[in-house]
Amino acid sequence: MVPLYLPRNSPVHRLPGSAKLLFCLAASLPLTFVNRPALLGLALIAIIAAYRLARLPLAAVIQVLRPLLLVGGFIVGLQFAVAGWTEALTAGLRVASLVLLASLVTLTTPLAEMIEILTRAASPLSRFGLSPSRFGLAIALAIRFIPALGRDWHDIQQARLARGASSLSFFALGPLLIKILCMTNVLGDAIASRNFDNRR
Repeated sequence: MVPLYLPRNSPVHRLPGSAKLLFCLAASLPLTFVNRPALLGLALIAIIAAYRLARLPLAAVIQVLRPLLLVGGFIVGLQFAVAGWTEALTAGLRVASLVLLASLVTLTTPLAEMIEILTRAASPLSRFGLSPSRFGLAIALAIRFIPALGRDWHDIQQARLARGASSLSFFALGPLLIKILCMTNVLGDAIASRNFDNRR
């Protein structure tokens, strides 16, 4: 499972979580629209340097990128087939940079701090009848269970290969969807049993 937070004594860890989230959002916008591989490559090098500054091991970078191999490979291959190697390289660098940038925030910020920041940011939603605490809970569940779903996807693919499947395939989406539905029912029952809706 991809780690959510790796405690270290580094300048990146000591930064406020709100500052890191704002920087991540501000940096993601130009990365989304830049179409020059050279600039995206420099951005990727800078992000990896930030991992070094945060004293995060190389294994953390590999664990972050490993779940992207299938989806990222599909995107790069499609871009190569449709638009050529330049667009494929651009897409690959962009996806890797965005994922590593977002993961840098989650790896250097405690989950409780992130939830608190997002809940405070969602406080204006209460004027429209929406619950900031529910928003924070939803973000927490998404952050917590996306890596778990990545592990389930890997386990399903390995089970298919053990049963004689020729290669990895998107046919594993069916069993994964069933797992998601079962997990949703269990989480819903757990939240309801704790009377979350009546808590402040």
